[in-house]
Amino acid sequence: MDTARTRAQVVGQFFAVSWVALVLNMLPFLKSVDFAGPGLAVYVAVVLLTYAAIYLLPPLLLAFGLNALLSWRVLGGAKGREPHCGWRTWTVYGVAVLGFASVQMVILADRHIHAIFGYHFNGFVLNILTTPGGIESMGGDDATTITVAAMAAGFVVLEAGLLVLVLRAKWFRGAAVALFRRRRVVAGVVLAATLSSAERMAYAVSVECDYTPVLTAGNAFPFYKGLRIRALGPILGIPKRTGPSVRMKTGSSNLRYPLAPIRQGPHERWNIVWLACESLRADALDAEVMPATWKFSQSAARFEQHLSAGNGTRMGMFGMFYGLYGPYWFPFLDSTRGPVLLDVLRADGYQMSAFTSAAFTYPEFDQTIFSQFGKEELQAMNTKIGWKSDRKNVTDLLARIDRRDPARPFFTFMFFESPHAPYHFPPEAVIRVPFLDSMNYATMDVERDIELVRARYVNACRALDTELARIFEHLEASGLLDRTIVIVTGDHGEEFMEKGRWGHNSTYAEEQIRTPLVIRVPGRAPLVVKRLTSHLDLPATMMTMLGVLNPPSDYSLGFDLFGPEVRVGTVVAQWNDIAYVDAECKVVFPIRAYDYSDQVVTTRADAPVADRDALIAARTARFAELAKELGRFGR
Repeated sequence: MDTARTRAQVVGQFFAVSWVALVLNMLPFLKSVDFAGPGLAVYVAVVLLTYAAIYLLPPLLLAFGLNALLSWRVLGGAKGREPHCGWRTWTVYGVAVLGFASVQMVILADRHIHAIFGYHFNGFVLNILTTPGGIESMGGDDATTITVAAMAAGFVVLEAGLLVLVLRAKWFRGAAVALFRRRRVVAGVVLAATLSSAERMAYAVSVECDYTPVLTAGNAFPFYKGLRIRALGPILGIPKRTGPSVRMKTGSSNLRYPLAPIRQGPHERWNIVWLACESLRADALDAEVMPATWKFSQSAARFEQHLSAGNGTRMGMFGMFYGLYGPYWFPFLDSTRGPVLLDVLRADGYQMSAFTSAAFTYPEFDQTIFSQFGKEELQAMNTKIGWKSDRKNVTDLLARIDRRDPARPFFTFMFFESPHAPYHFPPEAVIRVPFLDSMNYATMDVERDIELVRARYVNACRALDTELARIFEHLEASGLLDRTIVIVTGDHGEEFMEKGRWGHNSTYAEEQIRTPLVIRVPGRAPLVVKRLTSHLDLPATMMTMLGVLNPPSDYSLGFDLFGPEVRVGTVVAQWNDIAYVDAECKVVFPIRAYDYSDQVVTTRADAPVADRDALIAARTARFAELAKELGRFGR
């Protein structure tokens, strides 16, 4: 037998044992499956077994292809004459080991992401990995990095051990020779293809029957793509669904923004200090956790039912400055278009500056919100310890205010990082004990440790409060407070397993989308607002104060918070979908397209609803308007 064929057989056998190891690696995904009966159990088992093989196919084909390439005579590999232990053999085996180990590591990493945040590898995760500052934004500490590196090395050792088993164990070689005969291999491939086809057909039937256990079970596995056959229902005699259907899509990448030239009338040229705090959930603003900010809010307008425009920083901040729904992020990023609000301030002669304790490159705010800012107007100070970065940035922000031209108003923005995981804080900020000493993402058990994690968050919020207090006190001491609009809010909230997840960017649970909003306007009496409000309303509110005569609909999808309009519902977004939220319900739509079976509908409090169709039908007109709003600023 020639050497190339021998290598191919060994790689095939190596694939088989690695497949068994990967199946075992994937078993924890089953924890998220709600088994509704034996039929669902069979479906899940088939997905598990077939997808484990699918995940390993790319490195298998790569190894086979490399083996074929190295066997060509032009490369000096005369068939049948090269030694089996030569460099070609170990190159092929090395590629297989590293390829299979990489798949094992990706699946393990995906398991951790899914267990903590509720989603698999997706466009959002890819964006984190490929955008400058993205990985740092996750907040893992050195212990996490070391643990992940050790796990990766461990998988390489595991796969190398499996290869040795294939090469050296006589009992395995004997069984493999009998098992991997051509006829049996062909039969195995046919069986796998049959099972995979059956699984996909089961999913397609479930789509037509709206059988949610199968639809949700498939989503337990990374990169799962179910089959959909729209003509299948009539063929199977399934009645056409009578529930309402809405199609959602993003607007054109060609922007028409604003819809009309901006016109300004007379107005007060107040200074503006805009303070956005990472992961600041609504209930963090109280007298115990954030006493200085709570006291400051007593002299301002405080909005108690305020929702972010997203469950993550990107969409939350985008809505905060543009007043537009999250899907508009993509065309605005493509066009490097800043918000009209900041254009108006610059045209009005404002001195501009922005500070962040994260990065302007992730999310890509240097290409969107602050794309028109010069380098001298931006300061990113990220020490990887949130409170330390915040402290340095506040010092520099206050110094910049003191150096300003007093004849001109100023706008300054700061993004605080203290409340972002892993929730660092200085010793003097400790108000909640005990707390988790080390946030090692690779080894921590979220369900077991969540209250200790929450204690870290509370202490981090106290550290944030001390830095906000420095700004409030400086403005008052310098006589600027009565000439300055001060905004304090969060980019989004933070969940601590109240609805089954930790952190943000995973669901539209109240804990992830509600955040405080405090606005202090000189001469305006204190106010507590209990109606629904949104980040989408901030641009319209500020533009009105800047004397803009255009209706807010010319440049945003929000309302003036101090005007007569009352918000009935709002939109919250994340990377792949949006949620319509009102006083009674939440309805989730995928961004690119909508299919009825994909819809997630809950009460406002995130509980199941009794009659999904009736709830949606009552809002059909609003959803049709929402679809128009998603394209209003496109050509």
